[in-house]
Amino acid sequence: MITIDTEKCIGCMKCVSVCPFKVFEEHGNKPIVTREKYCMKCLHCAATCPEKAIKLGDLPGVLEENLPCLPPDFSSLLESHLMKRRSYRFFSEKAVEKEILNKALQISAWAPSAKNQHPTKWIVIEGTEKINEITKHILEYVKETGQSPEIMSILEKGNNVIVGNAKTLLLAYAKKTAINASTDSAIALYGVELMLQAQGIGTCWAGYLTRLSNTIPALRTMMKLPEGCDFYGALMMGYPQDEEYIHVPNRHKLADIQWL
Repeated sequence: MITIDTEKCIGCMKCVSVCPFKVFEEHGNKPIVTREKYCMKCLHCAATCPEKAIKLGDLPGVLEENLPCLPPDFSSLLESHLMKRRSYRFFSEKAVEKEILNKALQISAWAPSAKNQHPTKWIVIEGTEKINEITKHILEYVKETGQSPEIMSILEKGNNVIVGNAKTLLLAYAKKTAINASTDSAIALYGVELMLQAQGIGTCWAGYLTRLSNTIPALRTMMKLPEGCDFYGALMMGYPQDEEYIHVPNRHKLADIQWL
């Protein structure tokens, strides 16, 4: 639970003013935590406290490092990064470093999440052998059911639309009972993708893999998906091979906006 270090607290009441669920109340010129009210542990209170007086259980309420200072041109840099993002399906033999992927996944903990639940968990699949096994299960399913026949026809032309030629796959899963599992997972996964592409790692959203991993029991078992969970997104990834994009493509559909 959220606690206040009364020795550090200077009674500025900033925690009271920013709390979305009004967990804090003023009492004798100092804030107190009202236990009967719901606290979603968003830590707005800790982020705004000038004396770092808020704690989360046994943990400090904030990180030790200072809030990073963004460069004056950050807005335009971000715009460029978002517009230059591409979907990559053909990758070199160079492996994605675990340190880079792990850091991107850790940063995803700062993504927005309904009621601060952060339900998304991750499965990383590495190596040609495991990925080929996944492809095999999906191809067998397509042949047996006749669903998504384009997978087979495109594969016959040399392209694996399920996973490309990726050596690393990332799947996001969550409990089906989470408040907003699909949206939370998509936001977290997009943040991971932007982090990876900023470091030269190509990614592509693997829609077939997501959908069919939920549908095919053998894949759910192979990936050790916990009971009561579903996959909500997946990325194929790797260092791009022979794909260099030097222009920002046009869009035939821009934002459809209605101002009320």
